[in-house]
Amino acid sequence: MHDLHVISWNVTRQCNLACSHCYLPAVAASEGSSPSAPDELSTHQALRLIDQVGSVNPEVVLILSGGEPMLRGDIFELSAYASQKGMMVVLGSNGVLIDGPVSRLIKQSGISGISISLDSVGPNIHDEMRLSPGAWERAVAAIRHCANEGISVQVNTVVTSKNYDEIPELIAFARGLGATVYSPFFLVCTGRGEKLTDISPQQYEHMLSAIVATENREGGMMIRTRCAPTIRRILYERDPDSTLLRMDTGRCLAGLSYCRISPEGDVTPCPYLPLAAGNIREGNFKDIWERADLFASLRKQSLKGKCSACTFRRLCGGCRARAYAAYHDYLEEDPWCSYVPREGAVIEPAAFVKDSNLPQDEAAAPVWSREAEDRLKRVPSFVRAMVRRAVERYAREHHCVKITPDLMEELKQKSGMGGMHGSR
Repeated sequence: MHDLHVISWNVTRQCNLACSHCYLPAVAASEGSSPSAPDELSTHQALRLIDQVGSVNPEVVLILSGGEPMLRGDIFELSAYASQKGMMVVLGSNGVLIDGPVSRLIKQSGISGISISLDSVGPNIHDEMRLSPGAWERAVAAIRHCANEGISVQVNTVVTSKNYDEIPELIAFARGLGATVYSPFFLVCTGRGEKLTDISPQQYEHMLSAIVATENREGGMMIRTRCAPTIRRILYERDPDSTLLRMDTGRCLAGLSYCRISPEGDVTPCPYLPLAAGNIREGNFKDIWERADLFASLRKQSLKGKCSACTFRRLCGGCRARAYAAYHDYLEEDPWCSYVPREGAVIEPAAFVKDSNLPQDEAAAPVWSREAEDRLKRVPSFVRAMVRRAVERYAREHHCVKITPDLMEELKQKSGMGGMHGSR
């Protein structure tokens, strides 16, 4: 059975922007204070969904996104309910509606992290992409407000030909605003972005190489790519024993440990792969996650095209959403990958020792010291669950029965992720 670690839930299609690259059809914000728009899950249905998700993994990372989730009238009720269930709740927003008082409400509702979109170091490109004058200024203010409240902030950037040259500067800018994570999203041409012109495969390769080289120089801020599994090949070429590869950094997890829920209740592998495995109005979420044919196919991954012949196919696997957007077949080759497969044995990433391979007395979860738990609390909420699993696996691999800050520091140095395990 595949463990569920992260869910991205588009709680509404309503939005106060009309971004040209969005994967959702534009739906203007409705008048009044109704918790949800027509055809979207009601408050009762949404709370029931949270219960069903909790039966699969009560500690899942639940990302409440949109549209603009702040336009849903019951957003704080949903976040508080999920947080009380033990889930790590994260909000994905454009930041336009977030000021000082709202940022305090966000924290009080149990939301431990927020991702805010920022596509440029200045307003021109951002506002043009978001089709809204003033959007950049309000997003920057929202980042500062949330950081001041002690909320972990992830800055998201959609990488396009318009801002490609700005990414190194944007990384430093995000760090200066107080972000703990910076995440460049590599465009999947679907939804409103179907006709957009992307960066070239060569630019994609160059950008990922630059990000790998930059990782350790950002003063504690973590950099996480999205929709860019090619970075795993680049990591391997740099260091075949990279701890990042053991932790599945950069891998496409659609249908493996991640899924998305649409405003209407469809369960899909990811936001950019518009194929429904089922709908929670018609079936139980647990049954859909564990038994749907679509997820079973993704987990088997009988890849086609050059991905099927690539020695890196188990390490990388390509972007299944990008393959579907290009060929209407999610098992086809990734059209953005410029790598030419070579003959040779399939490359397997170094893996942590599986728990089942350890002696019974060593398979039990190691004990966390109070100091280590305190340090884990300083890890950005977006990656805390992943870090906990990685540290525990690392401890088992090295036959450590107790996790200490020194052990966490050791893994931090080996992983090369400057902001992963907090400051000492």
